[in-house]
Amino acid sequence: MRFRLKRTCKCLGILVTCIIVYFFVNCGFEGCGKQQLDPIHVAKSHPKLGKMINIEDFWTPVKTKIVPDGAGSNGQPVQTAPENQQDKDRAYAEYGFNQYISDKISLDRTIKDTRHNACKKRTYPWSLPKASVVIVFHNEGWSTLLRTVHSVINRSPPHMLQEVVMVDDFSNKEFLKEKLEDYTKKLGNGIVKIVRTNERVGLIKARSIGAINSVGEVVLFLDAHCEANVGWLPPLLERIALDRRTAVCPTIDFIDHNTFEYKPMDPYIRGTFNWRFDYKERPVRPEDMRKRKDPTQEVKSPVMAGGLFAINREFFHELGLYDPGMFIWGGEQYELSFKLWQCGGQLENIPCSRVGHVYRHHVPYSYPKADATLINFKRVAEVWMDEYKEWLYDKKPELKNVDPGDISDRVALRKKLKCKSFKWYMENVANDTVRSIYEPLRANGPIRNPGTNLCLDSLGRKAGGEVGLMNCHGMMGNQAFQYTFLDEFRQDEACLDVSQSHSGAKITFYGCHEMRGNQEFKYTSKKKLVHVITNNCVTATNRGYPVMEPCVDKPEQIWEITLNDLSKITTKKKA
Repeated sequence: MRFRLKRTCKCLGILVTCIIVYFFVNCGFEGCGKQQLDPIHVAKSHPKLGKMINIEDFWTPVKTKIVPDGAGSNGQPVQTAPENQQDKDRAYAEYGFNQYISDKISLDRTIKDTRHNACKKRTYPWSLPKASVVIVFHNEGWSTLLRTVHSVINRSPPHMLQEVVMVDDFSNKEFLKEKLEDYTKKLGNGIVKIVRTNERVGLIKARSIGAINSVGEVVLFLDAHCEANVGWLPPLLERIALDRRTAVCPTIDFIDHNTFEYKPMDPYIRGTFNWRFDYKERPVRPEDMRKRKDPTQEVKSPVMAGGLFAINREFFHELGLYDPGMFIWGGEQYELSFKLWQCGGQLENIPCSRVGHVYRHHVPYSYPKADATLINFKRVAEVWMDEYKEWLYDKKPELKNVDPGDISDRVALRKKLKCKSFKWYMENVANDTVRSIYEPLRANGPIRNPGTNLCLDSLGRKAGGEVGLMNCHGMMGNQAFQYTFLDEFRQDEACLDVSQSHSGAKITFYGCHEMRGNQEFKYTSKKKLVHVITNNCVTATNRGYPVMEPCVDKPEQIWEITLNDLSKITTKKKA
């Protein structure tokens, strides 16, 4: 009886939480009854853009398409049967997600409308600039790629869709050659065209190729495993029509890589970064939420996630497209975001535009240039970040000796466009989303117990894995930890984390959240590592992993860490 009561209470708690989340997403802070749209958002005519109609009244092909219920309808999850586990494993190995399940789902499947209710009351100009939708692919699965194309054509007003430009980055799968050519010729009255590269150039260069081969007034980039939702296109095009220097991103919903379930995400977030160039998202501050005119209003964002955005094609060319000296992918979102803001543009997230995206479990193919991301980061830092580049190099020291290649053309472009300083960007755009006090690392190296000559070791594990203990090898790698000014010990994006207070608790890796809590450790003058919340000490064992125990005077709790000399550095130093 006690077990059933406990389970019932748990289920009720989950139900209540779901209801609260539903009403928050659809009604915001003020409640459904108090919401009012800005009059200009429901007007029948716009002073600059002319006649306006309700978003629900735009005709799109999906309105006359009959799609029978089937696997994955309405964005519901599809499970893999136990007897098909090998098919699933092969799919993951080849594509990085469950292509086996994707192939069972209709290319025209229905998905849930995840927009805020207020979005359905909005009016938009009838006459908006036409978009060229650019989709880059390399050895993509048939159904994920074509479902992306189908969703764009099905859910876009035809008079706003100039073309779909598919850029094949040197795929070698046979079905992506003649079969794809023949299939796409039948879609949307010939609206799809395929551009192929003669060698593997990577996502960044392939996107520039797509933009160069586009003719629409707006170029709109999507990844090759997306699903455009209802009413997605007019909200993006309207912002660019009002200001050609505005780049816009849809709200990116989540498509599960295993079951292909379509899940809504919070539209009121801002993209940003930390000083290791890890992409981060921060919520809109409560005080700014209260200032918003209505729930459909755009959200200014310092950094784009990278994959899904729209921009005026001519303005994109004026900005020099993507940096041609960058390789494959990684860092391009920073280059473009910094360039936008510093050179007279702006970046917005649009709550009423929704596009689902499959985030791969892993990248299933290799790249010809292993250090591509480091080169890209270095180019961004040297061209756009001025003296703040030293903050990046301090947190990511492997960048210091990277050769960025010739950046003279990018420096000349910045000078030609009369772009603002990175200090201006930090103070006026990034402001509260990025830590703006200089915080050098307290240490960067191994954590060694001298009595056993054992070092903390990640064993290659990431978030969710347990921290190990191995013989110290002095080669850094999995035994190198950064001790930050927030008193974290981190490797890349994973931090040491202790969630239990009992003696013998294990230390795990968890995504660094920069909010101290379970991830705050103090290294004392007695060479102990004290977990602040539990007041327990990191203790070496002979079991291959450390544990947390009450702090006492014993050698297993002594740790050697080489601290940096910070005596001449002030933490209030501004760039």
